[in-house]
Amino acid sequence: MNERVLHFGDSNSLIGIHTPSATPGKRPGIVLVNAGVVHRAGPNRLYVNIARRLAASGYPVLRFDLSGIGDSRPRSDALSFEKSAIRETSAAMAALGAESDCRGFILCGICSGADISFLTCRDNPAVLGAVLINGRGLHGVTDDSGDAIDAGINSTLRASESARYLWKRALFNPTSWRKLLSGQSNPVELLRVVGRQFLRRFIGSEQIPENAPELRAAFHGILDRGTALLMVYSEDDPALHYMQLMLGKEMQKIAGHPNFAEIRMPGADHTFTTRHHRDELIAALRRWADAHFAT
Repeated sequence: MNERVLHFGDSNSLIGIHTPSATPGKRPGIVLVNAGVVHRAGPNRLYVNIARRLAASGYPVLRFDLSGIGDSRPRSDALSFEKSAIRETSAAMAALGAESDCRGFILCGICSGADISFLTCRDNPAVLGAVLINGRGLHGVTDDSGDAIDAGINSTLRASESARYLWKRALFNPTSWRKLLSGQSNPVELLRVVGRQFLRRFIGSEQIPENAPELRAAFHGILDRGTALLMVYSEDDPALHYMQLMLGKEMQKIAGHPNFAEIRMPGADHTFTTRHHRDELIAALRRWADAHFAT
């Protein structure tokens, strides 16, 4: 396999590794976006494995470093991280297109890389598909104030996670009831959780976070223009709970869209540390890509 270093972006300040397609064809190019501050190899070398296996299946792939990460130089302007990340991901798409003559692009990332992929997908119609792994959509990317997620959303999410724990484990655990009857547990807290879950499950009551409409509109805009989305979540990952909170009942409409797919990976951690979980993930990505883009 003949991989090549690419220099691109403003003043050629960005660095990426192009893994060419093993077979001729006009499949989309795949751009892998940094997960946090982890360089282009990806957590547990996940991006290296994705690039080489999907290239072997006919997809040209570019894994690159955003500015200030890995071998890419820091930016010298005052552009926010969100705006610069979208611009640099679009530059990576252009570089891969010039190198491989691919037909359209698939963006892929884990954690904040998923969020950057989503934002770029929202803004750039050249994106034909996006794979969002344990991502939060709009709010996993640091904004101008330096906060990753609005404090109010964080507070609601923490309360929701506590309620899930109490509902799934404590409420149906005989030990919890023994503690309640003996005065070791707080009955007010238990009633609060039962009431919240009852309203959500049986009456349909929904508390909508302030920024949720923006996220929901972005999903519908992407899907309605024909872009394919695959969302992958590790088992019980906080990002999944975040999306459930933000999308609420709208999730049913989104999940029913023909361009939307979701996979949950039992036993996998946030960064797919074990090899068999990485293998399962890559196999799932290849099946999804072939179903939508193989010719």
